[in-house]
Amino acid sequence: MKKGGFTLIELIIAVGIIALLAAISVVAINPAKRIGQSNDSQRWADLTAISKAVELYTADNGTLPSDFAVTNIAQGEKLVLCSSAASLTCDGQTEACLVVNDTDFLGSYLPDLPIDPDKSTITDTGYYVTRGGGDNLMLGACDSYSSTNIELNAQVAMNPLVAVCGDGDVEGGEVCDDGNNFNEGCGNATLETAGSYCNYNCTAVISITVDEVCDSDFSNICFDNFSHQDLYSGSYVHDSSCNKFTDSCNGSCSYCSVGCSSP
Repeated sequence: MKKGGFTLIELIIAVGIIALLAAISVVAINPAKRIGQSNDSQRWADLTAISKAVELYTADNGTLPSDFAVTNIAQGEKLVLCSSAASLTCDGQTEACLVVNDTDFLGSYLPDLPIDPDKSTITDTGYYVTRGGGDNLMLGACDSYSSTNIELNAQVAMNPLVAVCGDGDVEGGEVCDDGNNFNEGCGNATLETAGSYCNYNCTAVISITVDEVCDSDFSNICFDNFSHQDLYSGSYVHDSSCNKFTDSCNGSCSYCSVGCSSP
């Protein structure tokens, strides 16, 4: 008796069943990996869309979109793209986010502000902008499934960096920046604790080795014993840390000296 082979229909069904079982087994073995890889693919696609939109706007208008035409982003400083002002954290950095809502750009060149697959609202998109080498505008994702950094160069240049002393960020030629323009140290009429501080123009670190016991604007000037008068300017001063009538703060703000002290 002659045996019959498989028909074409039977072969197609068999191959289909095998493929389905293979797909199910792959997903069942490591579903998190598949989802993670899919999310990373979406991140690359979102960043590419933002980058192309910025490049096209710049080519058409001869300038960056107004929301990206900032001067306060330093190299490596990551500002999250957002829809409204807030402080957001990205890769361990907490900064004021970069609000993108210019309708000349958003809606015209970029339909919507993309959102990271692990985020749910444009108030925190999960995507950031930073300054690359040579002032290139760079875009990236705060998170990724793989250990690979998801970041790309937009083919446009950022506006030159303008360092702002007192904004809390060390930028450009700044040595330090503690978030204020106050000159800590002895002689500023403010009692301060031991520690390291940035000076008023962010050019040097000031170290206070011990807690100040006293401090006045006249700490290095001689005072008389009776009226606590500055013998050089004739002004009457009072250091509340010392006795009003007999003491003055010494030159290192470490103790109140009795009577008149020479500079």
